[in-house]
Amino acid sequence: MGDKKATAPPLPAKTFSDYFAAVDFYPDLPKRDLEDVIDIPHIIVDVHVVKDFKSKFGVSDFALLLLQELDSEERFTILCGGEVVVKKVSSAKKDGLLPLIGTICKPTHGSHGDNQSV
Repeated sequence: MGDKKATAPPLPAKTFSDYFAAVDFYPDLPKRDLEDVIDIPHIIVDVHVVKDFKSKFGVSDFALLLLQELDSEERFTILCGGEVVVKKVSSAKKDGLLPLIGTICKPTHGSHGDNQSV
């Protein structure tokens, strides 16, 4: 009888880069890494939440955030997939509360990366 080898699931048809090219979320502004803003208060000016993004790690939601420095007019965008952050910024946008000052915090010790908070 033939051996059946386990095969990896197919890779998604789109990557984050592909998706961002299709989403016109402040394309002229600089993009920063999430690590650059952790534990530093910023003004959360706008948000675009992507629901049910499929990747090789499963299905998840993430948020594109437009942030502004507290002490200047400098604005930039970041990507965040922390469940708490996505939930809070999504709710703030839906309720018309933006802009708001917020801080994306490091996950607590022993937790997974999806426990970031704002």
